[in-house]
Amino acid sequence: MTTSAPVPALDRDMIARLRADIIASSWTTDTLDELLSDDALSALMRDSRLPALVELAGVDAPAATLTRFFIGGQPERASALDAALPTLGAAGLETLGLAATIDEDEAASALVMPRPCSKSAPKRERAQAGEGEEASFPTAPALPTMRDPDEESEPEVVADPWMRALYDLRPHAATLPGGEHEWWVTSDLGEGQTGKPLADHHVMGIGGATRTLLEMTVRDQVDSALDVGCGCGIQALYLATHARRVVATDLSARACALTQFNAALNETKIDVREGSLFEPVEGETFDLIVTNPPFVITPDTVRCASGMHEYRDGGMDRDNLIAAVLRGAPDRMAPGGTLQMLANWEIPESRNPDTQWSQRVDEWLDGLPVDAWVVQRDVLEPARYVDMWIRDSGGPLMARADYERAYTSWLVDFRRAGTGAIGMGFVALRRLDEAEAASGGRRAFDLSLDGHAPRGQDVSWALASLRSPELWDTVLTRASDVREERHYVPGSPDPELLILHQGGGLGRSVPVSSAVSAVVGASDGELTVGQIVAAVAMLTSVEADDVRAEVEAPLRDLIRWGFLTY
Repeated sequence: MTTSAPVPALDRDMIARLRADIIASSWTTDTLDELLSDDALSALMRDSRLPALVELAGVDAPAATLTRFFIGGQPERASALDAALPTLGAAGLETLGLAATIDEDEAASALVMPRPCSKSAPKRERAQAGEGEEASFPTAPALPTMRDPDEESEPEVVADPWMRALYDLRPHAATLPGGEHEWWVTSDLGEGQTGKPLADHHVMGIGGATRTLLEMTVRDQVDSALDVGCGCGIQALYLATHARRVVATDLSARACALTQFNAALNETKIDVREGSLFEPVEGETFDLIVTNPPFVITPDTVRCASGMHEYRDGGMDRDNLIAAVLRGAPDRMAPGGTLQMLANWEIPESRNPDTQWSQRVDEWLDGLPVDAWVVQRDVLEPARYVDMWIRDSGGPLMARADYERAYTSWLVDFRRAGTGAIGMGFVALRRLDEAEAASGGRRAFDLSLDGHAPRGQDVSWALASLRSPELWDTVLTRASDVREERHYVPGSPDPELLILHQGGGLGRSVPVSSAVSAVVGASDGELTVGQIVAAVAMLTSVEADDVRAEVEAPLRDLIRWGFLTY
């Protein structure tokens, strides 16, 4: 079983010194852009450290040292860390619990020792390397001198010991409505840095799913915001830029500790509470709730064999954790408040995953005082789902027998449950006020939004559109970036296929009928939809009721996706 390092010390004085040193070293995302090539940066985003280590070998700048140490997982001499963090120093890192002293043998086995290249110099100049001169690379450490075990003298103290990072620490920047922001985020080391499968209590950093949720979160100014399943706390840091009060909860004590550490490191006030889902905020309501909950469907047989990975497994049976979040959220949402979450759901073998995928989510939402926008972005058969999550926790580093045992147990569990596929996507809810709730919630289900991932404004508009006025009395305006593509059979005067393209927003391309195209084309903010439909019916010699039946559903979809506004 892989073990985790003790949580960092919440010593605010020493954390402040760490922050001051990092700022003085100019260790920012902009500096990383200067130090590393695009390929190396892209590799780091995929948790591949070696390209960056090759490019940074021999570079003595403080930012390079910190990148090798904390992101690359490369041992460094204490003197190099003292130079990079002059007020905290290597000893301070060790006191905070972010680093540990290691012996020469461990350092020698962990060091990546690339050979210098004589060609293809990186985009930045190497550390004071003269023209035609190769940059200096770390040399293999010398072995310690053997001592007589009977000698009573004090053990030899290495003047400049090797250190290794116990945590991943890296800069992260974002451009938000309030301006530019730069943070430094601490999380557990990944398997690429340690060479070991992830521990049960592993706390993730900023992965792809996290970035998706960050991008799609509505960034309006609010009084209160809640991050459920806070992990390392990055969602809460974002929320603090536009919420007066931020609460972060997590079932994992380790995640809570790291969120507190990151809040202190970034001088941000976050109220961190340990507990499952909404239990720590019983009786409170929030204007905005975001969550990337531990929703992975994990059978008990796998938990017993491999442990429960807290960052992805909430300990509930099947996909019931998502149901618990959706059913519990309305009581924690202020009227008009929003919830945004990533999720997955099981699709029985008896249901078509393309046309009947929404039924389970629809059942969860039934009777709740919310409007809902649900999007299934991917659908995976059980074998692909299992493979993805085993690899996610460092499966390739497991012993072959353990890997195969976990894999087959997982598949057997899905088979017994009659699961044909697993849908993956996101849910956005808006809490109805008392008057709206009286008429019931409205829901929209979208399958695979081709184009751009939704941003906050897209989510806000989609939810608002569910409460759009009566369609036929509404004046619509076509978005300025909408264009039409027509396909003709050679020699035919009429198009065989019409496609509307959206330049901004969700960036979608949507096939439409000629009647829908005509309504969209005439939607210039002057006439109601009913007036345009009547004109189309007259011009095409089709009954107006038939035109309405043909265009109603597509128009509502186009409104939700931002092709049309009102």
